[in-house]
Amino acid sequence: MSLGTIARRGAKAAVLPAAPWTRRRAGDLVILLYHRVGEGGGEIELPVDSFERQMAHLAERERVRPLGDALADGEGGVVVTFDDGSPDFHSTVLPILVRHRVPAVLYLATGMVGEEALSWPQLADAVSTGLVTVGAHTHSHKDLSRASERDAEDEMRRSQELVEDRLGVPCRHFAYPWAVGSAAADRAARRLFDSAAWDAWRTNRRGRTEPYRLGRTPVLRSDGRAFFRARVAGMLDGEAWVYRALRRGPWRAP
Repeated sequence: MSLGTIARRGAKAAVLPAAPWTRRRAGDLVILLYHRVGEGGGEIELPVDSFERQMAHLAERERVRPLGDALADGEGGVVVTFDDGSPDFHSTVLPILVRHRVPAVLYLATGMVGEEALSWPQLADAVSTGLVTVGAHTHSHKDLSRASERDAEDEMRRSQELVEDRLGVPCRHFAYPWAVGSAAADRAARRLFDSAAWDAWRTNRRGRTEPYRLGRTPVLRSDGRAFFRARVAGMLDGEAWVYRALRRGPWRAP
């Protein structure tokens, strides 16, 4: 185990005493945030066996739901989401989702399709399983905290229209790249989508869930089994304060 992993797990352990205040309660919604599964050793790149165990755990122990259903009835549960659309989503993630019958949202940065990421036929294959909902993640993975309202809407609309035109399915959900936004981007998102994922490290509380300020919980390589289960239980929301204090995060903003 590397010194970096030891330090990250130490940070997780340090926030656990606050767990009684952050723990998920009946009706709360935890939205898990993944990026990549397979090759790579970064915090947002999970080993395949870890992801397999996590999906098995969710399928056996949790109420895992499509995002639209969870928002419609307000009954809470767990939602699995992926950002960007890297090639491993089709080659590695999708077979595991199908094996465990776990629904997921893929927030797609459409400018990556056919270049660094998936192809449209692969995306159509994912949708055909009935488990994958494709949402928008802008076209160019743009930092919308610095964009004008017009630019933000152009990025959102282009991504949305490409998904709908190429896959023939509605694109009703959006996620902000880098988990940062602005009032201008928020106005655009409300015109175009049914929901927007904005914040990181925040459980969505029953009766107080804001569809356009959805909180998500990043799943990280250093979690291991115990911290993953704590994360699903809403017990690691305080990890956000550690990253903010260090002025860094598991992903790098531009």
